[in-house]
Amino acid sequence: MKALFKFVALVAFFVIGGGLLVYAASRSLDFVQSTLPVKDQVLGYFALLATSGGMIGWLLVFLYRADGIIQRGTALLMTLIDFIGEAALFTMDTLYRSGENGLVGQMTQDEIRTVILAMSGLIALNIFATLIFELGRMEVLKEIAEGAARDLVLFKALSQIEKDSERVADEMMPDIVEQWRGNFRSAYGSADRLGLGQYQTKDQDEKKSTRKLSFWPFKRDQKSPAELPEPELVPIDNRGNGSKPPEENPT
Repeated sequence: MKALFKFVALVAFFVIGGGLLVYAASRSLDFVQSTLPVKDQVLGYFALLATSGGMIGWLLVFLYRADGIIQRGTALLMTLIDFIGEAALFTMDTLYRSGENGLVGQMTQDEIRTVILAMSGLIALNIFATLIFELGRMEVLKEIAEGAARDLVLFKALSQIEKDSERVADEMMPDIVEQWRGNFRSAYGSADRLGLGQYQTKDQDEKKSTRKLSFWPFKRDQKSPAELPEPELVPIDNRGNGSKPPEENPT
């Protein structure tokens, strides 16, 4: 007999809860569809995900999927918020339809606008809660904590490097200067390396330039031609068509 009563209580629980939930959802759907054009009436069913549908969904998430304080807290909070939104929305729809039927005073446009804005805010809050829920996973929190610790160590190391940079520079400066002096001496340690050790006279330069400008006899080595011998001087008396033998003395 006790088991029978338990079964009846379980059925009554689901009938009462399910029946009232369907009634509340139908009134909420009626109000949402009244704000939509005729061709978009089907979109009103999606709005139930922020009221009765959202309440059941977040409750299941809290019981079977949430892990950690952030996820559990988010799921439980959204379950309560969606319940309040469902209760407020079906109440507003009841007042709205009652006012149209003359049972109570009709709702003003400002009141209707306030309900619509509250419903939009409830939908946006559910979307935001899904983001918070995913960010609240323990794996994500672990990665965030490790990244924050790594960044903190890096920032402190950079700060210490900045503080010690002047001291390290003072310690390294003598060795750097000494190394520079050695390199400078090896590169420019003599007059020849500076271009000051060799000189040329003007006559040598002129001879070189003359030799370079000679084009005789058009040879590749460009050597000057050999000097010709000077002509032999002949006395005037001996010049003529031919030479005569000297006359003999008759005596």
